[in-house]
Amino acid sequence: MNIEKSSTIGRVVAVYRERYLVETNNIIRFMEVSGHFRHLNHLKNSFPQVGDYVNFHLANEDSGIIDAVQNRRSILERTDAGAIGERQILAANIDLVFICLSVNQDFHPKKLRNYLNLTYGGVFETIVLLTKKDLCPDPQMYVNQVRSITDEPFLVVSAYDQEDMMKIQNLVKNKTAVLIGSSGVGKSTIINDLLKEERFATNTIRLADAQGRHTTVNRELVHLPEGGSIIDTPGLRLVYAYEVDPAGFLDIETLSEGCLYRNCTHTVEPGCLVLQGIAEGVIDKSRLDQYQRAMKQSEYNRRREEERNRLTKRRQLKR
Repeated sequence: MNIEKSSTIGRVVAVYRERYLVETNNIIRFMEVSGHFRHLNHLKNSFPQVGDYVNFHLANEDSGIIDAVQNRRSILERTDAGAIGERQILAANIDLVFICLSVNQDFHPKKLRNYLNLTYGGVFETIVLLTKKDLCPDPQMYVNQVRSITDEPFLVVSAYDQEDMMKIQNLVKNKTAVLIGSSGVGKSTIINDLLKEERFATNTIRLADAQGRHTTVNRELVHLPEGGSIIDTPGLRLVYAYEVDPAGFLDIETLSEGCLYRNCTHTVEPGCLVLQGIAEGVIDKSRLDQYQRAMKQSEYNRRREEERNRLTKRRQLKR
């Protein structure tokens, strides 16, 4: 049978190294990028990611070749945990991000702030999911901590409470959502319940230290039977935003506007309102440390990306 070599649009639902599962018209096929695409793109984040819409042509009835990645309307990204420190896209073309933390020892204010750094400035909704409420007699302490850190909406849920699952389903309906969080906080269990099948492997948190075990290995986009799509992600151990939106540190940014020196580093300068805020207990010292590390990393990533783009353009001009 002859396959017409014409460009079609599909959506990437999973990535396996250099092979991609692409869905179009409810048909899923394995695909690879074309030689021309590989020739033009050198950075990992330029290659297809889960949630991307791509142009492809069929190689045969069961496989295809990706020719281009369409412009992304939204991305959730972080600094790659590898040594190179590139931009790593966790999900593309999403409408909603659920930050998942369980109401036990897994919860930590610093961890929540790090996740929020990934979402500030994103063109999507963000909701904090406090999971495993069935294992916590009184989650109010965790609720109070969330309220003290962010104004983003939150839900306290259990995967075994059908009312809670219905709330999540109603939020996801007609949208593409992604769940992020540490291993063992219940992301896969929640998705399995929404799917009404045991699609993703699950594991419990170790009681000794409340740490989860990695169960999801690859990011994958699935469609929910009652509407909407959701992306499961592996547990994130290291969470560093690639580009930090200062709005994520509005408390420090607001105080720094009143510092005596415009280029105040908030370390030793006289007239520093941020240091004064720490002395008066308005801001925690660890919060300032987190801010300074995040802004330093963000500036370093920006400079490296500019250099990589410059080298890429030079290589393309030589060809």
